[in-house]
Formats: sequence, structure tokens, C-alpha cells
Amino acid sequence: MVAERPQARPRILGLTGGIASGKSTVGEMLVGLGALRHIDADKVIHQLMRHGSPTAAAIGKRFGGEVLRPDGSVDRERLGGLVFADREALADLEDLTHPAVREVIRSDIEALDGSEGVVVLDAVKLLQGELLKLCDAVWVVRTDPEVQLRRLTTNRGMSQHDALSRIHAQPSFDSPAVTAVIDNSGSLDALGARVQSLWEAQLQAWAAP
Repeated sequence: MVAERPQARPRILGLTGGIASGKSTVGEMLVGLGALRHIDADKVIHQLMRHGSPTAAAIGKRFGGEVLRPDGSVDRERLGGLVFADREALADLEDLTHPAVREVIRSDIEALDGSEGVVVLDAVKLLQGELLKLCDAVWVVRTDPEVQLRRLTTNRGMSQHDALSRIHAQPSFDSPAVTAVIDNSGSLDALGARVQSLWEAQLQAWAAP
């Protein structure tokens, strides 16, 4: 009798880093290098905050109707102004959104069972949450705080106060689970070279017996 071959499953490459660190750019680069998919937790939250969703309704109930647009979707800019200056409010928001985000991401990954390759799982609080258990490796994208501030105020049009509030609300990215660190304080070309080098090394490590 021939033993059944275990069902193939993709490797999960966790990707995390602070706001304006460039982790979404790294995720896109990894897809260009051959990753099956880039699952971005922030985009999942965008979907969950659309009009008519239970998550949007719960956020409106907790933080007031002023954080909702006329169509019932969440005004993320206004909500951010409330929660990033108040750790308790931020914790409440995470309690409302994180379980739903985990459910969507787990479902997306399960849909890829039987596939071989790499799925990039991109989340700011990856190291602090349950999704970390899914990851076969974890990369952190770092950048100098001065660069973060400049990107937020120049590229995203934030006030310095709002930008600093978001930077100071970041979790720690120091963890024994981290397998690689990418410094994205320099040029896009330098970032691309670093990502390609790490990607090739990661694939070799996973292919080793």
C-alpha cells in the first residue's frame, strides 16, 4: 500500500513593520519575485469597514456616528484621529476588528491549500497576535523615525501631530520570531536588492532537506 502524499500547502512568510516603513512595497516586490499572493491585513480592514458591514456598525456604536460617512462606511481618517491619541480607544478598536480580520485571512490561506509556493502575510501587529502561529518565517521592515515622519507628512499629507501619534502608537518589532530585518531608510533600488537577496536565501533555506 502506498502512503498518501501529504497535501501541499504554501509557506507563509510573515511581513511586519511600522507605518510608512514600506512593508506594502516589500509585499508587492515579493509578488513580483514569485510569491503566490500578498495578503495585506490593512486592506482586509478596509473591506470590513465598508458600508453595511457589522464591523462598521460596531465601530459606529463604540466611537459615535461622527466616525461614519453618510453611506455608513467608516471614515478612517477621523477614526484614526481618535484612536491613535488614546491607547484605550485603540485597544477597543482592535478588539472590534482583529477577530474579523483573522477570520478573513485564515479563510484566504485555507483557500490556497493544495498550492505550493509562498504567501506573504502582511500585518502591523503580526508579532503580537495569533496569526504569528501561521508563519514559517517573519521579516521586519524598519526605517528611521525621521524618514517615517517625512513620508507621512509629505506623501500622505498628515500634520506632524497626527504623524507622530501614529508613529508612537506602533507596537514593538523586536521578537525571537523575527528571521530577517530589512532597513528601508534608503533608496527603492537598495530596498529591491535587499528583498531579492533575502527572498533567494529564504527559498534556499526552505528547500534544504
